[in-house]
Amino acid sequence: MTKLHLFAFCLLANAVYSQTANYAKAPNSYIFDLEQAHSQNYGGILIPVKKAYEMWSKYEYLKTDGSSTPIPAGIQSASVYWQDVPRLVKNVNIVPGADASGSSIKVEIDKGRGKGNAVIAFKVDGVIYWSWHVWITDNPANGVAYGHGTETDIDGNPVIIEYMDRNLGAVGSGLVDHQWQKTGGLMYEWGRKDPFPSLVYKDSDFYEITGEVGVMRHPQIDKINTVPVVVRPYSEIEKNIKYSVNNPINYIINTDSGGNWFSSSRYKVAGASPSYVTWDLWSDNAKGGNSNGNSSNTALSRESRSYELKSELDPCPNGWRIPSYYGRETQNNNLSFFGKKADWNNADSNAAQRQLFPDAPNPHLNGVKVYPGIGMDFTQAENGNRNIGQIPLPGAYVYYPNSVSPNAPVGVMFQDNGANGGLWSSTFAYDGARLFSIISDPNRTSTSVGLHAIYNNQTNPTRTGNAVRCIKDPNLAKIGDFATQYFASQKENYTLGLDNPNSYVVVNQEQLEIPVNKAFSVHNQLLSDQEMLPSDKLVASIVWTSNIDLIKNLSINLNSSDPRNSTIAVSLDKNITGNAVVALHNGNKSNPVMWSWHIWATAENPAEYPVTYTTEAPAVVGHHFINPTASKMPPMTTVFMDRNLGALNSNVNTGLANGLHYQWGRKDPIPPLSQVNSNKVFVGVPASPELISTAPIRADTYFKELTETTYDEGFTSPYAVYGSANSDQSRKIRENIKYSVENPLRFMYRNGLGAEFDGGNHYGNDLTKVKDWVSDDRAQAADRWGHADKKSPFDPCPEGWRVPDVSFTNLYTGSKGTSPWYNGYHVDAYGKPGVIQDQWHSITQFYGGEAIGTAGWKFENSTYYHGQIPRDGIRGEVGEFKMKTNRTGLWTASMADLNTGFALAMLIQNDKMQTGTGVYPQAGMSVRCAKDEKRLLGSTAELNKPAAPRPIVVPPKVANAAASETQLSPNPFTDRFSISNAQASTYEIFDFGGKLVQKGIVESGSVSAPQLPTGLYIIKITMKDGSTSTKKIIKK
Repeated sequence: MTKLHLFAFCLLANAVYSQTANYAKAPNSYIFDLEQAHSQNYGGILIPVKKAYEMWSKYEYLKTDGSSTPIPAGIQSASVYWQDVPRLVKNVNIVPGADASGSSIKVEIDKGRGKGNAVIAFKVDGVIYWSWHVWITDNPANGVAYGHGTETDIDGNPVIIEYMDRNLGAVGSGLVDHQWQKTGGLMYEWGRKDPFPSLVYKDSDFYEITGEVGVMRHPQIDKINTVPVVVRPYSEIEKNIKYSVNNPINYIINTDSGGNWFSSSRYKVAGASPSYVTWDLWSDNAKGGNSNGNSSNTALSRESRSYELKSELDPCPNGWRIPSYYGRETQNNNLSFFGKKADWNNADSNAAQRQLFPDAPNPHLNGVKVYPGIGMDFTQAENGNRNIGQIPLPGAYVYYPNSVSPNAPVGVMFQDNGANGGLWSSTFAYDGARLFSIISDPNRTSTSVGLHAIYNNQTNPTRTGNAVRCIKDPNLAKIGDFATQYFASQKENYTLGLDNPNSYVVVNQEQLEIPVNKAFSVHNQLLSDQEMLPSDKLVASIVWTSNIDLIKNLSINLNSSDPRNSTIAVSLDKNITGNAVVALHNGNKSNPVMWSWHIWATAENPAEYPVTYTTEAPAVVGHHFINPTASKMPPMTTVFMDRNLGALNSNVNTGLANGLHYQWGRKDPIPPLSQVNSNKVFVGVPASPELISTAPIRADTYFKELTETTYDEGFTSPYAVYGSANSDQSRKIRENIKYSVENPLRFMYRNGLGAEFDGGNHYGNDLTKVKDWVSDDRAQAADRWGHADKKSPFDPCPEGWRVPDVSFTNLYTGSKGTSPWYNGYHVDAYGKPGVIQDQWHSITQFYGGEAIGTAGWKFENSTYYHGQIPRDGIRGEVGEFKMKTNRTGLWTASMADLNTGFALAMLIQNDKMQTGTGVYPQAGMSVRCAKDEKRLLGSTAELNKPAAPRPIVVPPKVANAAASETQLSPNPFTDRFSISNAQASTYEIFDFGGKLVQKGIVESGSVSAPQLPTGLYIIKITMKDGSTSTKKIIKK
């Protein structure tokens, strides 16, 4: 974008900078505090470009033959160079100042997109002269204070070393909290200011970056469109630093053994130890000279522990910097920034000190908790004396040389974020840059639980890409406080109701109040550029219902001060069960739906008898380890509802256990409308567009019965009809989601047929045929149902419940231990522990389950207990829109790995099951809600327990005379009653406690029951074709 000629009003986080501010040392990254931005309605930040001008005028490594090369006069512009969340940064523009160096970059940020990272490039006449990392996250300043008690600032004053609570660029801070998979952060070559995205999170979820660089993905899935790798183009450091500034995304490597990515010389000044001088790109305490904080030379010791001014190339935000080692070559533990205090040993050289074992405590690492393959928690290390916080495994960019032709690079690969990683320091040692690193690799065979160790005194080549954990800058006052300059948004930031549920459970309830503010907050935050829906004449409607007598009245309880805080008042017949969807409009009911809610009316609370299941038992260990397992994955404990979402009973034999269908990532239910579910569905039709919902339902709404045929013909839409033509991928997705919101009953599909996922031949699956309703490209909008994060605004489950999630997204990269239905208590077909998730296995042999006729399946053994699962069928599983009943599935909240585009689910077909397989996201399948809890366990997993006994309750289901062909007469009866349907074959009568009191054959269309005590009963009638009808009947 070119210059803007109007200066935007801005709010300064710190109104006046120091009068002696050193702009060359201004930060290379800025924090956009998302929580603060929401509370203050900030719209973005201003980045002063003066640093770029100062650097090109004065910095020694941007000179040419010793002479400065200032930025030339020309047209200034800025761009979103890359970002890891689509449209996280909405726009960038130049705001002119008094002169060229006084300009700023106005960075507009979409708060509704959540957390993430972006790099903003500053150009003159199209040439990049600097770039800044914008880190959108919550406040990362809540880290630990850990030092050796000997550190000082540049003037020799003692300082307390305080760390961030996360790696630079990470948007999560806890090893087992929400967004745990994003705790690794961004990667940095040693000495460079610009970050590199890992392109794969810790849960194997591969992501992409977009922006001026185009679309870039991990080379494992796209070898062409990925981070470009360049062999160091020059020998001289000045030319290479210039190249790195001009090309922030180019990963520069050296193929020689004695150089660095920035120079063919290993050292700035060669010489024998300790006289050589190293490169000092990140401001080491010794400025590249010899250091030893334990030296008997007092001056050397003090200098080694005294922090210098922050480097011009330091990647940390304002007020933060990279930590230094206190010894260049000396490898004492107390010279490492995270090393053990007052310890002059080198634990790296002693396995007994550096390694953690499952059968014996390590007294040097007492209290350290290891989450295998995830990270280590030092909070209680040495009774808190070595509390360095929680350290995730960040992985690294690793260079692979060509063994045949050593000077021809094979390339660089980001890898191992489930096994190891390190944190850079500012110190360059004799053979590379110093770092603190950990290994937690459950797949190694060093012990029964893998290899797990801490290394205090390691080095890596500067071309390696490692993580950074910033410390508070002890010398901030010396360089100036360049606090983030926020500017106010000119649009309303409306978030009320954003996390409200999309479905409501009602049990024997006559009134329900549904807040409508969610419609406005979702539109403001997620479906527009912070725009607002109209609310001058709010109207409610019934989209569909399974019983026209369920909802007696519908109206708007208007909040006159702010209509957005109004509610939909729903009057219900408490004696009727079923499902309905109600919607909010503005103006009249023929106007687009602004939001809709599912009402789930049951005779009993579906959360009263939950099923708790743990995927596998952790290995028995004595020390250090939290939940090591045979699958090498963290075990999951999930508390499930006892039935599918929308089901009226948990017992498949009642004929009422069939739930509703959901396309992956959508909030609105679609009734199955097939022979597996005999419930009828009625579409609400306004009698007149002019009538509003303050009138009774009968006065303003007609109902039309919906059949499978009429649904297929009138409520399915191919992508060609609804798909957005917007060239901006993120806007296209947003517009398609908006269409789904406005059409809650409509099945959205892609034309053509693909194939079911083949778990036995992963790479034989044709990914070009994967079909998703949200886009004509695959693997988009993977956060629709909130994987590894808090419950999504589009989650269909009631308050306190959510779509069950996986731990890791493995489909192609793993096949055990990641699905909430994984069976780790049985061997697979090859005799190895755990049943393979994406391959068909016998329900009886491998899961201890059994089929219940054609009604469904039950899993009620002591180790694998999931209750009963009805045969619900799947709509549009491999494309198109047709409903098929030969397979049944349950969704998870996650998409699969490697950008394949599959969504992860459990599938059952006949007598076989897959507990974690891939399904096209456009499919309509069932959901079994799980309690809304964090996915990973912070404590030892508990073994499965037998489910609590429960009564069988058959809920009342009263059909309207016009809606049913089966009638009972007389009702109430004395001794005998007749059944009007000639297809009636057998019957079962239950009391209202769910106890079966009589059953038999329907003879000559009637049933004799003179012995029944007076009271109210439920009769389940089974027809000759296997369908059922349930009625309420009264015995006089």
